[in-house]
Order: sequence, then structure tokens, then C-alpha cells
Amino acid sequence: MMNKLMHRLFSCALAAALMAGLCLPASAYGNFKYPSAYWKLHSAWEAAAGDPDQVISVAQKTYDLLNPLGLGQDVCENLEPKAKLASWACEIKGDIAGAITWAERERTYAKWLNECGLTPSYTDRYDYTDLLQSIESRLECLRAAQKVTVYAQSSDSASPYSAGPRTGTWYGTPVDSPRSDTNAALMYVTFQDSYSVAYWIDYYNRTSESFRKAANGGVIEVAWNFNPESTAGAQAVLGADSYISESLRALGGLNATILLRVGAEMNCWSSCDPEVYKQAFRKIATAARSYSNIQMVFSPNDISNRNVTHADYYPGDGYVDWIGMSTYHNTQYVSYDKSQGTASYTFGYNKYYDDAYYGVGIYDHDPLITIKPIIDLAKAHNKPVMISECGFAYRNRSGGQDLTAYAAEQLNWFYSYINMVYPQVKAVFYFDTTFQGGEYDYVLSGSSTLSAAYEKAIRENGAYLSDVKGSATGWETLDKASLTGRNTLRLATYASFPGKHSTTVNYYVDGKQVYSTSQAPFYYDLNLSGLGGGSHTLKVEAKGGQFNGSSQTYTLQLGGSTTPITPEQPEKPAEAKAMPTNDKLTCDGEPQNATVYKIGSSNYFKIRDLAAILNGTEKQFSVGYDGAAKAVTATSGQPYESTGKELAGAAAGGERTAQVSNDAIYINGEEAKVSVYKIGGSNYFKLRDLGKALDFYVGYEAGKGMYIETDKSYE
Repeated sequence: MMNKLMHRLFSCALAAALMAGLCLPASAYGNFKYPSAYWKLHSAWEAAAGDPDQVISVAQKTYDLLNPLGLGQDVCENLEPKAKLASWACEIKGDIAGAITWAERERTYAKWLNECGLTPSYTDRYDYTDLLQSIESRLECLRAAQKVTVYAQSSDSASPYSAGPRTGTWYGTPVDSPRSDTNAALMYVTFQDSYSVAYWIDYYNRTSESFRKAANGGVIEVAWNFNPESTAGAQAVLGADSYISESLRALGGLNATILLRVGAEMNCWSSCDPEVYKQAFRKIATAARSYSNIQMVFSPNDISNRNVTHADYYPGDGYVDWIGMSTYHNTQYVSYDKSQGTASYTFGYNKYYDDAYYGVGIYDHDPLITIKPIIDLAKAHNKPVMISECGFAYRNRSGGQDLTAYAAEQLNWFYSYINMVYPQVKAVFYFDTTFQGGEYDYVLSGSSTLSAAYEKAIRENGAYLSDVKGSATGWETLDKASLTGRNTLRLATYASFPGKHSTTVNYYVDGKQVYSTSQAPFYYDLNLSGLGGGSHTLKVEAKGGQFNGSSQTYTLQLGGSTTPITPEQPEKPAEAKAMPTNDKLTCDGEPQNATVYKIGSSNYFKIRDLAAILNGTEKQFSVGYDGAAKAVTATSGQPYESTGKELAGAAAGGERTAQVSNDAIYINGEEAKVSVYKIGGSNYFKLRDLGKALDFYVGYEAGKGMYIETDKSYE
């Protein structure tokens, strides 16, 4: 009987492999036979149920026995559910590293089975595509739990983006909100409703103080929602030329920056063809380019329907100025399957993968993880991020459940950390309005607790702009913070542990505990003047539920005095000798005519030369320069637009003076700490620095010289 079953399984795997063209099992020789030692482990696995230590032990022994046999249907179908349960057992025990290791193993087996077109036999909910999505979501939560990071408040440097505030973060609420504490406002308009956009502008000018403030030199987010929210709604846009023209003319005539959010949350509509949506967005964006005050916002929902992704709907860099999102939180640690009630760390609870994908239940602890895929999309396209609308429910209307404590906790976490952990976030709008027919209450005026949490989080964060043209402080990781001339340094710690619990953070300076707090974002004002000069260490330890972790040990190098220093004239940038060189450079075997200078023992290249060389390859990247912000930007995957001055060849003349560049360098939206010199007005970089930052292979061979290979990653 067993041999017949094994034969059927092998036949199925072989057929699937032949269909897929890439899934032939490594163990596909004759009938698969389990090693004799397996059957004892099989019995031990059944006996281990409910005991985390035994589950992990037996799973490891089974893995050690079967994994060397190679990926095949028998091995993958056997080890995938065991890896899943072992990962959960590790998480129950508080072993984040173990949970990640087993989840990554499970992903390997699930991916192989999915590529073979197979479906799980042990569950009626998932196919392997859904399972892989949930594994990735859970891994994001686990990886976040591994990283305890300390941030320091600092002067906010100029934004690398052409759109958005120069420093800090805009924030606001809807035009019908009772709040008017900023000159940024959110206005909803239904595409082709019974009134013109000009009518709504006039209406809110007469009825809304926050709109009047925003329309006088401020910021207005216009949520232009399709009707219906479907493919049909997107198609209606394609034939609405006159309505679009009239509407944009009205918005373009306002003395305000217009953040035009078109067809929001399309990735969770019941039906929306991505291609039709992109056509509709591009049509509006093309027309909007006639107005300098209108900026286009692509704004999906934070969680997609499982059959689509955020990127499926992305209209293209030329049409998008901002990437936004809607994100709402209201479940109070309740399972995705509400019949399960509050999620728990037990073997009997088996909805944790659904929880991970939807950011609920066990993984309802940190709203920043739920939105990370959209942050990653924005980073890939070098766009600023806008929280187009967010809300934290303090009451469930249908059941009358009081969610106030949960809402205040989540709102405080979100507003405290969002622009600290994700500096790409340059605007946040709260859904401070009553939604008729909705299940939840979000409006701030309905809860004094929630309103107080909102105001406190914004005030203490320091980076939010009540005046959209003002300036603000910012946040950076402690290892990047400047300590010069500071008596006190405000610190915050990001420690994200799954589950429902409180987290306690302890600060240690020079090995001694100096402060303890259980209130996120775990602020601590470090008295630098009391430390004296020299080298000091700072470390944070965090504990929440069964989890604990610690930050890296940060070294604080202080001068002999931390008394504020009177500002002096900026020092002249450090100089170095730069010598022209004819050193060879090839790319994919083809000689290149780059301009190269040798500074010290290293060759330095123009970034635009490298962009021109790689243009059209899979390692291509775009280059931009913001003169006002003095910032160079490079974005992977984007085509390079030539200036006609690239690849001019060996530099003429002899020795030049190179100055350390004061320009900020942003690669894929992240500031890069690389060695850069300015020679004759152009920035020059080390080839290997660019290779590492932009992920292209750089090599060197005697006689051949330096070379780039575009089919390889940086090593």
C-alpha cells in the first residue's frame, strides 16, 4: 500500500515538473523511499503535538534527515508543514531567530510546491500562492522584532524629494473636521457627481475654516474618488475630458498646493482592471501637468486583495509625485477569523498566517509593519510617502465595544514613529470625521482620550508642521546623530514585539542602567553635559511578553565640553589632490570612455558616466540633482536621461584640486554615506561604493583593469 502511494505521489510530481519545466525533484529516481530512520521520527512527531520543545526537536531531526535528499514532492510536502509548526513553536517560546529560520525553510518548500502547481493537502484555506504571501508578511513582523533601534532627535536636513515640505512632515484632517490647527486639509470629491469641483471649492470656502486656511497658501489633499469604485468607474474617467479640464482649472487656480489623490484604494476593490485604472490615472496626470500647484498621488489601500499587488496599479514615475495609502486599525488583537476571538500564543490557535497578512490578531501590535510594502514601493521609485488617510477606532458601533485603550495605543505608536522609522513619510492625514453607516467611530472629538493622544504624539515628535511652510526637527538613528554643541539629546527606541502585551525599555550608559520606561516611543532625554568628554557607550534592552531584545551598542564620542558652541563660519571643505588617469573600464566586456580621477589610491568616477554606461541594462538607474536642497538622487531600475555630456573620456590637464562634497547623496530614497569629491562642479564617486549601493558587480584583473558585469549583483 505504501509503495503504491509513493508511486502515485512521484507520478504526480513528475507530471507537474514536466508541465512547469523546472520542478523535477532532486529525489526523482524510481519510487521515493523514506530512510528507515524516518519512521521513528514520524511517530515522535505525532507524539510531540502541543509541546513546543518537542516540536522543534523532532522537526530539526526530520529536517536533518530529509533535506539533504533534495527538493521533491515527498520532501517538500513532508517538511513544509513541520517547518511551519516549528516556526510557530519558536515564536511561542520567544525565539525570534528560530522562528525566522523555520519560516524561511517553509518558504523554500512552499515555493517549490507552488511552482509545480500543487496545492496543500492539510488546509482548505490556502493555495501555496496565498501561503507564500502570508509567510512573507509574517517574516516582516519577525524581522521587525529582531531590530531594537535607537533614534535621536536632530535638525531635519533638506528633503531629497521635489514634492512635499523641505523639512518636517505636513499633517491635517478633513475639511469637515472640527479641528483647524494646521493649514493642511483633506477634501473628498466624487468624480462626476452632481456638482462641479468649483462648486465644492466654493462650498467649503463658505463652511470650513480649515479649508479657508489651507486655500490661503497651504496644502489641500483632494480625494477624487471614482464612482463606482470598479473598472467601470475607471473607464468613465477615460471619456470625461471636459469634466477633467474644468475640475483641474478650478484646482489649479487655488493659492494652495493640491495633492490630487486619484481613485484611491483600487487594490481592494471587488473588481478593478489594473490596465484600465492606469490609463485613467495617466489621463488625469497628463492634464494636471499644466498646473504647477497640482501634485499627483497614487494611493492604494495598505492591504491588497490577495490576487493583486500595489505595484500592479502603479501608473509610472512620470505620472506620480507621491505614493500614498489608506490605513485603518480597529480589531484590538482579534483574529482575522473573528469566530476565534482574541488571538493567542497557543498551539490550538492556527490563524496566525491570516493575521500576519492582514495585520490583525497576533500581529495587530505595530501598524508600521502593515504599511511597509507601500513604503518599499515608494523607496524603489524614489517618491515621498503620504498617509492619505488613517484612523484608529475607539468604538465599534454594531457591538458597542469600547476600543479606546487600543485606539490610543495604536495612534500614539503610529504618529510617534511613522516619520522616525520611515523618513520618506512627508504628510499624514487623519480621518477625523463621522462616516455615516460605518461600523467604527474614528472622529477625535468623540474621545477625549484619543484626542489627547493625537495632540501629545504630534507635539512630542517635533517633526510635524502646523505651518506647511515652516521648518521642523527630524529623527535619525543614533549612530548618525551629531552630538556637537548639545547639552541634551532626546532619544526614542523602536522595539516591535508581536502579541498583546506591554513593552519595557531600559537605557544603559557605560554599562549602568540610567532610565526605564514602558510608554512608547520610549523617549529618554540624555544629559550629555553630565557625561563629560571622551568616549561613552549607550545600549537599550527591551522586553515585551515572551520576547526580549537589545540594540547595538552605540559609541558616543564627546568633546571635552558639551557647552553650546557659538556658530562660526562654515569650514572650507577638506581638499585632496586628484590626478587624471587612463585606467581601463569595461562593462559586459565593452570598453567605456569614462572620466576618471585618482584620489589617494582609489579611482573616482562621475555618477552620470556610470548611469550612461548602465542605461538599458537590468542595472540601470536614473540620476537627478536638487539644487535647492543640494542633493544628488539615484533610483535603481529607472532609465537614465542623458545630458549629452557623459563619457567625455580622460580628463584634460594635469593635477586638480578635489574638495569633499557637501551635497547629500540619496540612493533609492535613502541617504548614502559614501566618499564623494567635487571636481570642477561635478561629483565623483568610488566605483565600488556605487556598485554596492546600486547592486552591480565590480571587479578588477591585472591587464584587464576595472570591469562591471550587469548580470551579477555586487559582491
